[in-house]
Amino acid sequence: MHIFKYSILLIVIALLGFGCAKKQEDAAQLEAEMMAQDSMADTTEVLDSTVEAASPEAAVPEEPVVSMPAQPPGEGYTVQVASCTDYDYANYLVDKFTGRGYETYVKTITYEGETYYRVRIGVYENFSEAKAMVAELADKYTLETWIDVTQPAF
Repeated sequence: MHIFKYSILLIVIALLGFGCAKKQEDAAQLEAEMMAQDSMADTTEVLDSTVEAASPEAAVPEEPVVSMPAQPPGEGYTVQVASCTDYDYANYLVDKFTGRGYETYVKTITYEGETYYRVRIGVYENFSEAKAMVAELADKYTLETWIDVTQPAF
C-alpha cells in the first residue's frame, strides 16, 4: 500500500516538474528573442551612424512612417506589457503579441522630453477581466505586467 502511495506521489512530482520546465523553456525562449532584438537594435544604431557619417545630407527620420496600432474603442482597464523608448522594440512586441492572438496597441507619451511607447493589451470593462489577463500572461510568459485605467481614445 505504501509503495502505491509513493508511486503516485512520484508521478505527481514528475508531472509538476515537466510543467515547470516547459514554462521555463518558454520564458527562456522569449528572453532570447528579446535579447536578439536588443542586439539587432544595437547593430541598427551602428549602421545608422555609419550612414549619417558617410552622407550627412541624407537625414534619418527620428520616427518611422509606419504607425503603431491605436487603442481600441471603449473605457475601462488595460494591461500594460512594456514601456520602452525604442520604437523598433515596441513594434517587435506588438507583432509578437498580436501573432499570439492578443489585441495589442501602443500608447505613446512624452515624459521629460523623451518619447515612450507603452505596449498594451486590450480594453476590459472591469478590473477582474484585466486581472485575469495579467494572470494569463504571467502564467504563459512569466511577464510582470500591470493594470492601467484607460481613457477614451480620441
